[in-house]
Amino acid sequence: MPSDDRARLALEALAGPVQAFRSTLARTADEVAQLVQVHSATRETRSVRFAAELGPFARGRISTERFAALLETQPRVNGAAAEVVRRAHGTLKGLLERGDDLFRLSLDGKLSLHDAVAARLADLGRAFGAARVARDVQAQLPPDRHAPALERFPFAQWNRAERRLAPPLVVEARGADLLAAGLAEFLDGRVKLVLVVTGDASPAPLARLIAPRTYVQQTGAASDLAGLASWDGPAVAALVPSGACRFLHDPQAGRTTPERLRIDHLPAEPPRKGIDGISAAQQADELAMLQSLSQPAGIPAGAQSGGTAPADPAAQLAAWLLAQTDLTT
Repeated sequence: MPSDDRARLALEALAGPVQAFRSTLARTADEVAQLVQVHSATRETRSVRFAAELGPFARGRISTERFAALLETQPRVNGAAAEVVRRAHGTLKGLLERGDDLFRLSLDGKLSLHDAVAARLADLGRAFGAARVARDVQAQLPPDRHAPALERFPFAQWNRAERRLAPPLVVEARGADLLAAGLAEFLDGRVKLVLVVTGDASPAPLARLIAPRTYVQQTGAASDLAGLASWDGPAVAALVPSGACRFLHDPQAGRTTPERLRIDHLPAEPPRKGIDGISAAQQADELAMLQSLSQPAGIPAGAQSGGTAPADPAAQLAAWLLAQTDLTT
């Protein structure tokens, strides 16, 4: 199946989180639009509006200008601050107009996986910058203090609530670009990342991301992503080639890592060659980590397969690594 089809299916599997973020974006845009209208209205236009609302009863009896002044509850802002509010509204509208492309990213070789995801999250974060501008106006604080966030708002600056509202992201990447450990800093709140992998890939690139609260999955089909989409926490998945591992780390499946981790498929052959700078030894390390995480405490990796494991755990691990790596290449 072509990569773009897998990316489309992955985005469809994330329809719930996508719609949740899009609804928040649209609602915030409407609220900021109302602020723009309030702060751009002149005294004359406000008087006309109140006259129309009061109807014939008020004509000749009530001064609509004085009535408007009495009922006006929104603080007035100067021209520069009003311009920041208009920019915030333009930012939100621009994000909404990008549709599903807002949630898709394809690596072009110019940026690493980490840097590309960081850049897209900083772009998406501008929505939170616009919301902060709106809150400042309502609280009569200087709205221009968050104006830089309308241009770029890095994930590191998002607060807890913003990370809980994080949009999902589908990333198309070559297996050679899959240095997934760098994604760990983004796995917080409700961030959900799905990597659509093309070409040769390390067997277990996501093994380094397994953590107690993080949903981690390697699979071959977007139809397997329902659990990730519904998980109320950070999650990362990779749609991997047929030779890679298939596993699932589900935080709800148990109290210990072996209870939470299910390995469905391991490669038939150990990694024997590097993949554009990812050496066979590094790939073997990821496999060893995955296998060790799946074993209950006190049971050495390989013991369940019936093999004779060395008594010393360090020697056993070294033997496993040697067995997985062809040192002649």
